[in-house]
Amino acid sequence: MIKILLLTISFAFSSLAFSASDDLTLTKRQADALMTVTNVDIGDDLTTISATGKMGEYGTVYVTYHLTYATRTSGFVSGNGRGAIDANNVAAGAFRGVWTRDGSMLQIRQVVQISDGTQNFDVIDIDMLKDTFVIKAYTLK
Repeated sequence: MIKILLLTISFAFSSLAFSASDDLTLTKRQADALMTVTNVDIGDDLTTISATGKMGEYGTVYVTYHLTYATRTSGFVSGNGRGAIDANNVAAGAFRGVWTRDGSMLQIRQVVQISDGTQNFDVIDIDMLKDTFVIKAYTLK
């Protein structure tokens, strides 16, 4: 109970620290990337989605998303990705975020920590009918 109270107080004071002049402006890191779903493993508590595609500066990318359920149409996501940039360089990324589903469309919003020290905010829209999705990567760091 004490932890919940402290957390509530922390959120209240942190919201006071931000004002309208602190609006977040995101810049695209690269062009949107079209990915193809390669595997889906559906479970009662966890669904795993894997995909591959070309993703700008990260080259040929392979990603795996682990979706847990808060409700049947939303929850949390975590996962990892690797991008083969060239014959000698591979970027790695780990991400955490949230997901929602509206009909056959799945939306993921996540923060990505990349092995070169950069960070992205990704907006991902998965079309379950087409087995494809688009990743929009924005620069955080």
